Amino acid sequence: MQFLHELTNLIFPESFFEDEVREGFYITSMMKRYWASQLKVLSFIAQICEKYDIKWYGEYGTLLGAVRHGGYIPWDDDLDIVMFREDWDSFFEVAEKELPHGYQLLTIERNSEYREVIGRVVNTGVIDYGQEHLREYFGCPYTIGVDIFPMDGLYEDEEKEKDRLARAKKAVEKFNEVESGKRPGNAHELLQKVEKIYRECPCTGASKVALMPFYTSRGSHVFPVEWYQDTVELPFEHTSITVAARYEEMLGHEYGDFLHVYKSGGIHEYPVYSGQEAILKENIGHNPYRYTLDPNELLRSVQRYVLRVSKAALEKQPLQEMGSGDKSGNGFGNESCKDADPCGAEDKKIVVFLPCKAKWWSTMEPLWKKYVDDPGVEVHVLPIFWYDCNYNGELGEKHDERALFPDYVKVEDCEKFDFERIHPDIIVTQVPYDGYSTFMTVHEFFYSANMQNMTDELIYVPYLHADAPEEKGDKAWASLSVLVEQEAVINADRVIVESSAMRDFYVARLIEMCGEETRGYWEQKVLNMEDVVGEDTQEKCTEAGNYKGNTGNDGSSEKNDIDESEDEWIKFLGQYAGRKVIIYHVSIAFLLRDKEKSIDKIRRSLEVFAESGDRVCAIIVPQKQILTDLERIDEGLWQQFQGVVGNISVPEMTSAENPEDNGNANISDAEGNTLIPNCIYDEAGFSLDYMDKWSGYYGDADPLVRKCVLKGIPVMIENIEI
Repeated sequence: MQFLHELTNLIFPESFFEDEVREGFYITSMMKRYWASQLKVLSFIAQICEKYDIKWYGEYGTLLGAVRHGGYIPWDDDLDIVMFREDWDSFFEVAEKELPHGYQLLTIERNSEYREVIGRVVNTGVIDYGQEHLREYFGCPYTIGVDIFPMDGLYEDEEKEKDRLARAKKAVEKFNEVESGKRPGNAHELLQKVEKIYRECPCTGASKVALMPFYTSRGSHVFPVEWYQDTVELPFEHTSITVAARYEEMLGHEYGDFLHVYKSGGIHEYPVYSGQEAILKENIGHNPYRYTLDPNELLRSVQRYVLRVSKAALEKQPLQEMGSGDKSGNGFGNESCKDADPCGAEDKKIVVFLPCKAKWWSTMEPLWKKYVDDPGVEVHVLPIFWYDCNYNGELGEKHDERALFPDYVKVEDCEKFDFERIHPDIIVTQVPYDGYSTFMTVHEFFYSANMQNMTDELIYVPYLHADAPEEKGDKAWASLSVLVEQEAVINADRVIVESSAMRDFYVARLIEMCGEETRGYWEQKVLNMEDVVGEDTQEKCTEAGNYKGNTGNDGSSEKNDIDESEDEWIKFLGQYAGRKVIIYHVSIAFLLRDKEKSIDKIRRSLEVFAESGDRVCAIIVPQKQILTDLERIDEGLWQQFQGVVGNISVPEMTSAENPEDNGNANISDAEGNTLIPNCIYDEAGFSLDYMDKWSGYYGDADPLVRKCVLKGIPVMIENIEI
């Protein structure tokens, strides 16, 4: 059978599995593998639904993630879909024979120990780190599941529904008392009774549907049936998911200002596989997919610290300023500085920076700036080569990113620097994993365990900018704990993090791992970057924009790219080049909200832009789903929309040397129809690749909103009632 849904052909680039920070939240490589595996489970569900004409919809946090983030909410770890009860029953009736071998279906009808009135599909009942399973599920050994929520109808008769709700609440109360041991009884039978009440009113013929557990307990999750009438596909990570076409109304009804971000919440432990991770670690003695704290390594690090303290006391100098000072043979590999003091740096302290990926440089830059501005310090920046690797530790492509560093940073060849002979006073590193990463690695020579032997002081600077946890035990605390339990943190003499809040977290988490008696050690070892380099230096180096990446070391590549990009942008804008640009984004959900009001609102918005004089150019960008789905859903509405945008000029992309030849210079089309001034219709979405040119965003809910907020671009959400 030929399946049409994009989910059935899942492809993830290896770069997807990198540790990453989104919206200030640290996402581990294993979480990425869990996400990908969840989508794989969903792909089998989607295939069954397509085969048997069963409707499903991404819902709740999954829907919110698709609309607001273009994928998972960064601090979320589950995947939720809903089906109307009739479809829900049909799915679980056929799924058992259709799902791959080893998959399990969890419902109270099939499992007497199961305690949820929702259904669940899981890929395995046990932790499996066999090679076949890891290949199939992107290196994730844990049990993966997708929750399937049934939606039930509500009675049209208010009194009848009121009675049903009262009976449901009473039944749930009895079940909870039995389940908690407060009263005797059969919990499974009581849960079946609860579900029977939930099922009473079919969705067919009902004007409203509800997710009964939330409706019963909170009075929430109630929606008009018509909101589910049509579906669209929304981008989700590297695939897409099916959602109700009127998703904006649904999210607004359920969450209010759903574009506002709250990083707390959730009803289960984070990450969802944490229990399985603990079981696996207990059974095999360590975590096979990341570093596990080694007491012997910690002891060696403490012993090294004691020796340094003792030496500092004898030399009567502050520990943080230690350095061997007088270096014979200061130099660089075999090409220069071979003789004693040929570089005139006999009394200078030698500091070596070992950055890795060019995009990570910004975390090191404040410390580099401090040392490079110090006349008593000789600084060398030696970007180390890195390799792709997988969950088995198998090496892939080698990467040399020296040419991608900013042109104001003098970079040198890490393979030509004689570490043993020169023995730098300080080495600054940023790769935390040593040999324990499942997505990248470096040569073992540059592991922190080895770098300890090459310097008097090893400093580790985390390579990611992340927000510190707001409180102990929250999701950020759990996620960032993985970054704290890394070999470089243990082996380094100093750990310099980007904020005082992050320092407090590192210290607290390390004490939690190693015991209260280690407090003094961690408090002297973990420092705040601002305290080390000064507030002014840190602000200058970390204000979002100091380093863009992807530039040639001589600046030529950057200049050429900018010039070419600028030419294309000028061609696109035509006579409007040089104006402030407002992106006007229109979504299918907005159009379907109220067909007459939405079209009228768009017309009035365009009139405002038309009357803005020569200050502003509005670029109208239709959501892709308008172009692919609106005609199918509502042909009349599609024609009305086409009638509106047909009065907007379309860029002809003529040469930049003759912008006056661009079609935007005219206020009428080829047929002589008057066009709306100060507006461009960008059906192809060309302008979406030029966010740095935008002066503002106007329109509807979309992942673009969050991107604008993070970049400091003003946002105004379109209000159909104004």
